[in-house]
Amino acid sequence: MTDLIVGDIIEGAVSDFGSDGEGVVKYGGMPVFVPYAIKGETVRVRVSYVKKDCAFAELIEVIKPSGDRIKPLCPYFGKCGGCDLQHMSTPLQLSCKRDSVKVALKKFADIEADVAIPVRLNDWEYRNKLALPFAYNGRSRRISLGFYQKKSHKVVPIKYCPLHGQWAADLIEVVTDWANEFAPSVYDEDTRKGLLRHLVARKLDTLSVTLVINGSRLPHCDELIKRLKEKFDRFTFYVSENTRADNVILRDVRLIYGKERKQNLGKFCAKVSPKSFLQVNSVIRDALYDRAAMALDGFDGDIIELYSGVGLLTAQIARRLPEAHITAVEIEESSHMDAIELMSSLGLSERVMNVCDDAARFLASLPARKRFDNVGNLDENIKNSPYYVGDMFADEDKKRALILDPPRKGCDGNLLKIADFDRIVYISCNSLTLARDLKILSDRYELEDIKLFDMFPQTANVETLVVLCKKT
Repeated sequence: MTDLIVGDIIEGAVSDFGSDGEGVVKYGGMPVFVPYAIKGETVRVRVSYVKKDCAFAELIEVIKPSGDRIKPLCPYFGKCGGCDLQHMSTPLQLSCKRDSVKVALKKFADIEADVAIPVRLNDWEYRNKLALPFAYNGRSRRISLGFYQKKSHKVVPIKYCPLHGQWAADLIEVVTDWANEFAPSVYDEDTRKGLLRHLVARKLDTLSVTLVINGSRLPHCDELIKRLKEKFDRFTFYVSENTRADNVILRDVRLIYGKERKQNLGKFCAKVSPKSFLQVNSVIRDALYDRAAMALDGFDGDIIELYSGVGLLTAQIARRLPEAHITAVEIEESSHMDAIELMSSLGLSERVMNVCDDAARFLASLPARKRFDNVGNLDENIKNSPYYVGDMFADEDKKRALILDPPRKGCDGNLLKIADFDRIVYISCNSLTLARDLKILSDRYELEDIKLFDMFPQTANVETLVVLCKKT
């Protein structure tokens, strides 16, 4: 390895891509990761951080550009941490995402997979959710909203984002004008003082707005609602009191204005609480869930879905498989309640049991419940319990399928070690944790199908759907 120090300026050819879409320059055998550099280019870079076996650098100049380099649409690109790939053509973005999944599966799970280019159905204005921290803008001390710079908590002020619709620009303008006129203080992570923390919003049929505050009272709240009324026809306004010093944005939310309404969610309509998980790209979400439901066509056993959210995939599978019994497990109570209401509205409550529980804890409890079900007739109080799973697990010979859609950190390792199912459908937004989890399952399961969906255009992230079947 060649010794590099912070501040060194080097030139070289970009020979590959990293897992986050950054270019890789080999310098004396050491890989140097360079954001916004493209494979095949010759670049000049400044070293910003050095580790034992690799280094990181900032792009200074593209000496020889790639034919796939394009002009980014957004003026904040390269400053805020929201996008990674706006400088790449669409075909290169998609192949880069495909290759990152293939490399992760090979490197961390020893799986050679034939992976197709991701399905992309939109490029811009696809995000239905916005979460922005408040900050003071430089010496002016003007209150602004923005995204964090990558790998930092420094806020880059923005007025709009092309990944969101015009609704986001209008909302940012209303909220920042209100904040600067009435001058509430902004939260400081070091001192833990200041009131305004985050603006969180979701735009479906109607707009949901949540202000996260470090306190119990929001001064001039009525004035903010008045201004929102002037800009938006229908909206709900919530306040979330969050006084904790961690990275969790939303705590308990309190409805201040408006009425919660059912939203159009593709094949269904349902209420979606501010804390409920919902895929940010509605168009791709529908395509992804269609494919996941197809993976269970003809399956005549019982189904457990973990990390089930508000129940969209649950309902889709229940509709597609009219004989199926599904147990849907979700730890977030607001999502759990939304799912119960959705199943009731669709007439699926008889075949779908919603459980509010930790995924690993629930799965670990199943053997005991199976033995308990085998004792015969049970008291009605037990059968009416929200944790009673009926006779669906009593027959050891009956087939079972597992659906997983965990957060970015992936599944609990203990959950995967005890999983005993004939079929597993795994949806992942992080190829690295997916590969780690597939490695744990690889001694008992084999890969049957894999398909990529571009849930996050202009970023290095991609959604992966994997179907596994039990080895015979």
